[in-house]
Amino acid sequence: MNLAAPMAELFSSAQSTHHRRLRFNPLRSLTGQSLATALDGFEAGDLRAAALLWQSMWGRDDILSVVKPKREKAVSRRDWTVLTSDDSGAAKAHAKTLTDFWNGITAVNAYDRNERGGMSRLIRQMMESASYKYAAHHIAWKPMAGKLTATFEYAPLWFFENRTGELRFVSDGMGYAGVDMPRNEWMVTVGDGLMIAASIGYFAKRSALADWITFSQDFGQPKVVGRTGQSADSPGGEAMADAVAQFGNDWRTVIFGDDGSGKIELLTVNGSASLLPMPALIERVDRRMTALYRGADLSTMSSSQGQGTGASVQEGETDIIEFDDALTISETLNEVERQVIAWHYGANVTPRAYVRLLVPQREDMKLLLESINTLVRLGAPFAVSEVLERFGWSQPKAGVELLSARAAAPVDPAAPDATTQTNGLSDAAEERFLAGAARLLARCPEEARAELTEGLKTVLKAPAGTELNALVEFIAELPESIAKDSREARQWRSLLAGALTAGLNGR
Repeated sequence: MNLAAPMAELFSSAQSTHHRRLRFNPLRSLTGQSLATALDGFEAGDLRAAALLWQSMWGRDDILSVVKPKREKAVSRRDWTVLTSDDSGAAKAHAKTLTDFWNGITAVNAYDRNERGGMSRLIRQMMESASYKYAAHHIAWKPMAGKLTATFEYAPLWFFENRTGELRFVSDGMGYAGVDMPRNEWMVTVGDGLMIAASIGYFAKRSALADWITFSQDFGQPKVVGRTGQSADSPGGEAMADAVAQFGNDWRTVIFGDDGSGKIELLTVNGSASLLPMPALIERVDRRMTALYRGADLSTMSSSQGQGTGASVQEGETDIIEFDDALTISETLNEVERQVIAWHYGANVTPRAYVRLLVPQREDMKLLLESINTLVRLGAPFAVSEVLERFGWSQPKAGVELLSARAAAPVDPAAPDATTQTNGLSDAAEERFLAGAARLLARCPEEARAELTEGLKTVLKAPAGTELNALVEFIAELPESIAKDSREARQWRSLLAGALTAGLNGR
């Protein structure tokens, strides 16, 4: 395949400097009318105004600046692997070619070249489509000595228009009509476009905050009122005016000809502050923004009543979103792989391998493994790569040491049956423990799994009377990536404490 040789950099240094000089803060003149105009324009294909607004909004809002990066990082930190569609030699060759390609790519932000990296950075940039609906990368192919690699240059959305129903590139970021984007030079990721709804919430929140600040400035300090029965030009009245002026308050007054009590009062806005609508509106917007990006808001979804509520509902919603995001990214990358395979093997060759981001599915892993074992014994065909993907494991790299089944030891008729009892656990308790451990292991980072597995073996094999010490040692030596996550660490402690209790009670 003859790939075009596009420019090495999408923007020159002079162009980048020019773009920055023309940048402005669109939030300074934001009104309900200007926001509606920008959103209507986005729907019509004029992307610039909305894209510039959204870029400024998420960087300045205290909630968007947290939930947006979390949505992107949840996918970009996942492991990836290249799977094969069959066991043929061609499929294995395609898998090696694609693995080498993705390991060798470079991802860079064409507008800010300080932002660069590899596969994780590319995925993070592609995930901007979750917020902006589109994320476009210019592909600078680099063929050399029978090997193909590429640099993926991310371009901000305000350099594109979509008036024809296909993105077109506007090189100066200001023009009305862009130029066509050849499929072999561009990769476009399409996502949910959450900032369409979030920007409306941002505007409501910003207005409420401004009103609240104004109210606080006007009524945050008590007002000073002097009351006297003297007239304004009498010595007593002048003395009261001087006394009130000493308070130095911006809002002060003297009421002359009053009941003669001759006192100074502090006037406050009694009771009405608790009825202000601004706090409730701001809280509502913050919760909705969190729900938009993360699937559910723990503060509103949690409940102490019933099963399947609260955190479990939030986890389920978040899992659905993360799995769908990973699939969107994988399928977009698969389009690029067609060009890679065509360059190496010919234009009419169908790819027999494909990249996948690995997001473990929350399910009873022990039951799943037992089902696979049963079906394999019955002769059902299973691809190793597909089973590993289901458990969230990547294919082992060539040359690494592999785990193997432990050699069977001679059976001592007098010894307890080790296949049904683990450190004093009953069959039911053991099944619960193994299922819980499998779920936690599937969620943890790959580099921590081997260490956790060895630690579990040590705890389960601890001699009678030393289980507590083994448990304490295991918790104290949790891998750093787990120990820093208070939720994960708490679940490991709960799992092992339950296993220990079940084991001791069974003796």
